[in-house]
Amino acid sequence: MTLSFVALPVAFLLSILLVPVVRRLSFRVGRVAQPRKDRWHSTPTPTLGGIGMFGAFLPTVLFVGLISGHLTQLRWSLLVSSVLMFAWGLFDDFKRISPPAKLVGQILAASLVIFFGDWIHFFPWEIANIILTFIWLVGITNAINLLDNMDGLAGGVALIAAAVLSYFLWQGDSQALLIMALAMVGSILGFLIFNFPPAKIFMGDSGSLFLGFTLAALSVARRTQASNVLAVMAVPTLVFLLPIIDTSLVTITRLLRGQSPTQGGTDHTSHRLIAFGLTERQAVIFLYGVALISGVAAAAFEALDYDLSLVLIPILMIALLLFTAYLGRLKVVTAIAPSQGNIARLMVNLTYKRRLFEITLDFLLISVGFYLAFWTSQGLNMTSVSMNLFLRSLPVALAAAFLSFFLAGVYRGVWQYVGVYDLLRHLWAALGSAVLAAVILMLVYPGRYALEIFLLYTVFLFLGLAASRSSFQILDRFSLRQRQERVKKENIIIYGAGDAGEMALRWILRNPDMGYTVVGFVDDDFYKWGRSIHEVNVLGGSDQLSEILEYRKIGGVIISSTAGVPGDAIAKVMATCRQKGAWVRVMRLDFETIE
Repeated sequence: MTLSFVALPVAFLLSILLVPVVRRLSFRVGRVAQPRKDRWHSTPTPTLGGIGMFGAFLPTVLFVGLISGHLTQLRWSLLVSSVLMFAWGLFDDFKRISPPAKLVGQILAASLVIFFGDWIHFFPWEIANIILTFIWLVGITNAINLLDNMDGLAGGVALIAAAVLSYFLWQGDSQALLIMALAMVGSILGFLIFNFPPAKIFMGDSGSLFLGFTLAALSVARRTQASNVLAVMAVPTLVFLLPIIDTSLVTITRLLRGQSPTQGGTDHTSHRLIAFGLTERQAVIFLYGVALISGVAAAAFEALDYDLSLVLIPILMIALLLFTAYLGRLKVVTAIAPSQGNIARLMVNLTYKRRLFEITLDFLLISVGFYLAFWTSQGLNMTSVSMNLFLRSLPVALAAAFLSFFLAGVYRGVWQYVGVYDLLRHLWAALGSAVLAAVILMLVYPGRYALEIFLLYTVFLFLGLAASRSSFQILDRFSLRQRQERVKKENIIIYGAGDAGEMALRWILRNPDMGYTVVGFVDDDFYKWGRSIHEVNVLGGSDQLSEILEYRKIGGVIISSTAGVPGDAIAKVMATCRQKGAWVRVMRLDFETIE
């Protein structure tokens, strides 16, 4: 092990020594965050944790750089800009500067990095690369800042990003940059001991701006080992995928509500996971897992075969985008009337009326499904010839698929209510896409495309459509189960195992906050006894109701419908319930004329 790795334990020890000192200092100088409606914590918490991390990071870098002989090789422009960003954040912690002023400081720090030659080499034009680097440095800095909305979240995600960057820098033998990355890992790890929920200290803007900017700058300073230009942006994007997704989700949903994306709030990914049914710790650990998976995917992008990467990475991206879209529809804030501003109207028009997100998702599904068809037909190996055929025919496949989707009515349905008929529609859409693409390509390029490609394409495209459209229902099931575990339940019986009873059961299952647990059905039709509806058994008839109420500890009975039920049967149920101390309620579903 080289001396560069000493940076990790040194920074860790300094951090766990400094953070408690800073915590006491925060109380003395009054830098304490009080609980607020737009914040998640419930007790007064010190906010100067960034001082502890920075105080561990900078001395460690200088010390290890000196003893390892890499002091002169350190990226001084990167270090100075990190100091500048920390100081700007610390000033904000004390004086509360405006978002535009905060942005000015970020641009100045980014200018310093770029002036000394560190920028992204993606486009053939340097000016475009410089603009992209500005966007990257400022964007990731603010993404980490926005992610600092729940105990331990921003610190843990930054720790994972720093660890992944350390791996890349170790692989690339960039010792000076490796020292900085490992010092980041150690300083964040020491801070997390005091920041993991329930947090004893927050990092503040001095910490979040410092972490975000330094990590973003390290990813720019690193030179990719991949041979393809796509990896220049794909790898760092995967490393910081979670902050990017969270920032995008918050920005889009706030614009749709007519709110400023820069204001505070409890509508981040972490807060939506709480609404999904997770506890605070579960939400934080889940997001750690997402950050870790995307970081491993970034490493795989460079380590694995390029053809395999083009299969795994898009599938990961599609899965995360679907989950993010699902979280985006959860209600976590008080309803606000949409703004009449031009931006809000444009966002609503594009997302809801023009189905922009669905079309973008289907663009990915079509491309991935078509690629999988080629890749599979070639024995899980894409040659230069097959790749050329794929790229040449992809526009045809896209055009044919979208035409087929519109003709089949794919965009008419609402995702959370997808049923069997919708899945049949998706099957016809996938089949129509493949047939239309096959006819065109075989006419234009006779003999170049095998029939099995289009058969495989039909299968993959249908699976993609079915899985994506069913994903909201699947996630609803998980969410309902999580929420049910958090609500105090009362055991109930549904009287009537017919259509109305099934409807009552579904309504109760979809609304766990009602506090009902359906133990079973009671129905006087003995042919139904022992059968089940949605895994809930028909326990017997009204003659057995007294025994069922006592044995199952039932709190009440819901009569699903009185239509067609003899009055004496209803009276018998009510009398039995009164005798056993159980309540009786009737489900009403009717249409009234409003005059």
